[in-house]
Amino acid sequence: MKKEFTYRDTIKACYLGNFLQSAGSIFAVLFIPIRTLYGISYTQFALLLTINFITQVCSDVLFSKPVERYGFRRFAIGAPVLSALGLFLFAMAPFLFPGHPFPGFCFGMFVFAAAAGLQELLLSPIMDALPIPEEEKGKRMSMLHSCFAWGQIFGVLTTTLFVYFAEAKYWQVIACIWAAVPLVNVWLFAKVPLYQKVSGAKAMKVRELFRSPIFLLVMLAIITGGSAEVVMAQWSSAFIERGLNLPKILGDMVGVCGFSLMLAIGRTSYGIWGDRISIHKVMILGASAGTICYVTAAVSHNPYIGIAACILTGLCVSLLWPGSVVIAARELPLAGASMFALLSAGGDVGASAGSFLIGRITDKVAVSGVTNVFGIAGLTPEQAGLRIGLLLAALFPLVCIGINYIIWKKTERAR
Repeated sequence: MKKEFTYRDTIKACYLGNFLQSAGSIFAVLFIPIRTLYGISYTQFALLLTINFITQVCSDVLFSKPVERYGFRRFAIGAPVLSALGLFLFAMAPFLFPGHPFPGFCFGMFVFAAAAGLQELLLSPIMDALPIPEEEKGKRMSMLHSCFAWGQIFGVLTTTLFVYFAEAKYWQVIACIWAAVPLVNVWLFAKVPLYQKVSGAKAMKVRELFRSPIFLLVMLAIITGGSAEVVMAQWSSAFIERGLNLPKILGDMVGVCGFSLMLAIGRTSYGIWGDRISIHKVMILGASAGTICYVTAAVSHNPYIGIAACILTGLCVSLLWPGSVVIAARELPLAGASMFALLSAGGDVGASAGSFLIGRITDKVAVSGVTNVFGIAGLTPEQAGLRIGLLLAALFPLVCIGINYIIWKKTERAR
């Protein structure tokens, strides 16, 4: 008997899509092996991350109108194919550009990021358009974002174990395996029902969104929230290994996976109990605790306290990005795919700026020869740079506190 697909299958496809899109988390694990094998600098790694997020921004914006016009399906099918191609090109860069693989890394990252931006644009509005009660959508949206965090854990664990047991020089093998995995969703999105909340003609125009004070505030919130989340996600591995001088496998298995686990727990918890608590209060409390964690990780004399702070940051910042999307969808119900595209672009801009800032600061301090910061003597310039960069990154969740407080009070007055 032929299976009848329902909106519940659509939810599963979205969850799986976000889980598989977390393949991008392997770049953080592979950085040190790639740096060792090919001499990639911290600034070049930061440039790769910047290409990643800027391309996602462009993808979000450029595809928003076509998605509203032609519907979700053809783009939802194409995104996993593009993602697989990007990861494969990244893995093949040393063979395509022997002796100078960095241009190949950049091109592979560009293709992968274009797919990531498209997928990011698609999944939230697909979920928001489902025929389910509004109070249920916030919980489902948080659960959607939790799938990305669970996927990060799986990706980091499998990639770290492979690199550890199979040797770093075979990193292309695991990258190619991850390139094939997203293709599973091609079949699913070809079958499941997809709904359109508002048609392109009825949806709020982009200029109307930018006239909305709530939208502008949420945009600022997701920019700072995206920075607070992604900086720690992308740099914790290098910080723990080089900044705290601990073994790489400890940095990846405990630090990165611990961060992702806390991120997943925070989002899954809201997905289960979200109707009992205020999203505004949770986001303000999380940003406050996240600021403390960043400062603690940067200045702590004890490396294990530093690891604990990196891990707990995941729980603290877990709702800053998805919470902003939930608030925007609730306050602006007539906004179409363009709103989700702009919010995704905002989060990617914040993530790109934050990641690039860390890389530049690390290299600048390393060149300066500074070896004593925060009263910690005997540091290498590289360690000092990573600590200073992480301390400055605490500004992102700090600013996020004020923005979310203003949003909370503004939405309360509107009711």
